[in-house]
Amino acid sequence: MALTSEALSFVGGVVTGLLTNVIWDQRSRLRRSMNKLRKHHPDILGFSSFSVDLYPINQWTISHPLRQRNVKMSIAAERPSAQLWLDGSEWSHLAQEFAEGNGGDTAYLTDFVIDHRESPRGQVFHYTVAPCDYSEYLATAHYLETHPEIQTRIRKTLMAEQTLEFARTSPPSLIKVNVAILNRDDHFLAVQRSGAVYSKKGLWTVGPNETMKLARHATPGARAEDLFGLTERCLREEVGLEPSDYGEISISWIGYEAGTASVKIFAQVVTTLTAAELIDHMGMSHSLFEMQDATWLPLNRRTLMDIILKWKSGDSAGRIWSSSAPFALQELWRMRRALHSEP
Repeated sequence: MALTSEALSFVGGVVTGLLTNVIWDQRSRLRRSMNKLRKHHPDILGFSSFSVDLYPINQWTISHPLRQRNVKMSIAAERPSAQLWLDGSEWSHLAQEFAEGNGGDTAYLTDFVIDHRESPRGQVFHYTVAPCDYSEYLATAHYLETHPEIQTRIRKTLMAEQTLEFARTSPPSLIKVNVAILNRDDHFLAVQRSGAVYSKKGLWTVGPNETMKLARHATPGARAEDLFGLTERCLREEVGLEPSDYGEISISWIGYEAGTASVKIFAQVVTTLTAAELIDHMGMSHSLFEMQDATWLPLNRRTLMDIILKWKSGDSAGRIWSSSAPFALQELWRMRRALHSEP
């Protein structure tokens, strides 16, 4: 009887050990699956950038922020070949058509190195741009709109995490920043675009937007407007804010809008001005004509989910939002603690 008990005890120990290993192995697999899911879906509020055609190049966090000293911009001596994506003669014809009344110096991304901080080379987010004209961006956007099969190829390329390969062969486009503005009372600025703008007329956005400028004959190595300079100009021209009116700039995300092959940046600041003071500044801003209306909304889950769930059909106040608004709010929510820690 004693021998039987010992045998049973031994067998029970072996089975328990085997089950423990199986459970631990499953736990490890589950953890890896969850980490992979989080990598592709950083859904702080349950919103995926993919659902609005935005695909990440890089994302920064509160513990891994992007600072101006960690950014380096180069100007390409030559444009990359875009033959993988466009028919050259058709695109050139479109560019000539759009050139009438739609000109303006812009830039588009052609290369980048991620600042993973794991080596001396990885301490800096280094990106390269090429000069182009706004009419060329319009030509690219129109070409892609009329060739949905090319848009699909671009999306598949970006989903396959071949973003760098796309940048090195990308067609002329632009780089745009969206700056969310938070005040000390935890309200964010919502802006309605006017009928005078080219796109998204009448839609609401989370703060202002601006396109990067780069002289068409810019000299490689010359000092030019970088991501932070673009953000500062956006705040100055769109809402009349100077650097003394807000804290340190937070840039949290950069990625592609596949439908237009353009690059989108999401940035955030906290203003030291009161809501009324900022509205006064906006009234004297350079680009006031681009705004039809503006209001301050509370930064809380209820307001944000109202917009995230109903941005297409209209939130509880009937506002129709830009497709980038839900993701801009998610980025603002994700970075809010870092913004409030600024002096």
